[in-house]
Amino acid sequence: MLQILESRPLHLFKKAYLFKNTSGAQPVIARGYDHTFRPDSAYIASLPDMTETVDGIEGANVAIQQVGISGFKLPLKFRAVSGETHTLEARITGTVSLEADKKGINMSRIIRNFYQHRSETFSLNTLEQILQDYHKNIGGFQARVRVSFSFPQLVPSLRSGLEGYQYYAASYEATLDRYGRVRRYIELDFVYSSACPCSAELAEHARDVRGAYAIPHSQRSKARVRVEVMPDLDLALEDVIVHLRNALVTETQVMVKREDEQAFAELNGAHVKFVEDAARLVYAQLERDVRIRDFQVACSHLESLHSHDAVSVIAKGVPGGMGAEFSDFVTLVC
Repeated sequence: MLQILESRPLHLFKKAYLFKNTSGAQPVIARGYDHTFRPDSAYIASLPDMTETVDGIEGANVAIQQVGISGFKLPLKFRAVSGETHTLEARITGTVSLEADKKGINMSRIIRNFYQHRSETFSLNTLEQILQDYHKNIGGFQARVRVSFSFPQLVPSLRSGLEGYQYYAASYEATLDRYGRVRRYIELDFVYSSACPCSAELAEHARDVRGAYAIPHSQRSKARVRVEVMPDLDLALEDVIVHLRNALVTETQVMVKREDEQAFAELNGAHVKFVEDAARLVYAQLERDVRIRDFQVACSHLESLHSHDAVSVIAKGVPGGMGAEFSDFVTLVC
């Protein structure tokens, strides 16, 4: 154990502390960084590891359900259905459970596992392999990993022939439970326009009965879907986008000319919908896909009539599966 023999005020930049170690030597500890120092294996082996210090556990000595990292960033490659590859900034969360009698985990191992796969084209299958790897390296009864990114897709305009990139906030997630079962998820935010059926009918009534010019209200809206993919089956992110596009129809536009704006007004008129309609339309699309085991749909219509939003949540209803426990509607603000 080191014993302090002399110390000087902390505000002094040039200071030295004299220590006496068990061998009797008195090295001078100088302030500064040694760029030439390279640790050998023996030195590394001598470094303390606080994760193994059971006596150092603070608070209750109980298990922790999730511990790990969040917000770690890495450029990863994602392949579109067309075969085009996009290198995107991914935001990663990785956690494992921690048993009682264990101080902590080596969090850098989570990052190192991702770096080992950074040159691969990323998919749900890649994520599952990473999950298995870092669970094996780190331990714990359960493990969870989530990769979030913004996925670009070139979308044509309605009538002018223009096209522009639509970006979809998406996540891949994989979980491993205490029985070794892996579950894989895709989460997607889809932005669309919702024209109010009630407002549309009232506007038509004003025109027909009184000859009054009236404009029905519509608003930018968002649906967040979370789907669980069947084991041993593949589901592309773009497949989920197609489901949302087919269900809601009135996706917001990227590139528009006057003919596109008119077409969008007609499209909204042909597909008016309450927030309840939106949830049921998406439900009908997802339920038909045999690759999807379970799902949850949360919709928010940012009302232009009211100072509050209209919201709905629906789940498939699989026993022991997802429910309607969604309340973070503020994150659905477009």
